[in-house]
Amino acid sequence: MITVVAVRHADVAAPEAGGDPSLSPAGRRRAAALAHVVRDLVVDTVVVSSLRRTRETVAPVLDERPGLVPLVEDHPADLTEAVRGGDLGATVLVAGHSNTVPALVVALVGDPVSPIRATEFDRLTVLTVTDAGAVALSLRYGAAD
Repeated sequence: MITVVAVRHADVAAPEAGGDPSLSPAGRRRAAALAHVVRDLVVDTVVVSSLRRTRETVAPVLDERPGLVPLVEDHPADLTEAVRGGDLGATVLVAGHSNTVPALVVALVGDPVSPIRATEFDRLTVLTVTDAGAVALSLRYGAAD
C-alpha cells in the first residue's frame, strides 16, 4: 500500500515578473499547518515542482526531517508511474499546482475530480494506492480560503 498526500502550493504573494512568486504570509502559515498535519507520518519522499512556491510550501516539513531532499518532478505522468511502481516509498508528499494535483489524482484513481480554483489553497488529498486500485479522500487544512 502506498499513501500519497497531495496539495497545491500554499497561498502566493502578488505575482512577480517572471511568474514564480513566493508564498504570502498566509501561505507561510498554511505551509506550517501542512507540517503539523503530516508531523506523525513517516514521509519517504517529498515531491515538488521546479517553482519556488512548491518548495516553500514543503519547507517546514523538510525542516523537521533533516536529510530528506525533495524530488523535483514537473510531469504528472512520470510522477504517477513512479508512485505506482513504488519507487518513491510507502508515503509520498506532493506539492503541486492547480493543474498537476488534479491530474495526479485522476491518473491514480481514474475518477474525475473537482478543479482547483485560482483562489483555492486549502485542499489536501490523501490517496491510498494498492494493487487493486486507488481511492482518494479530499480534506482541507490551514485557514479557510
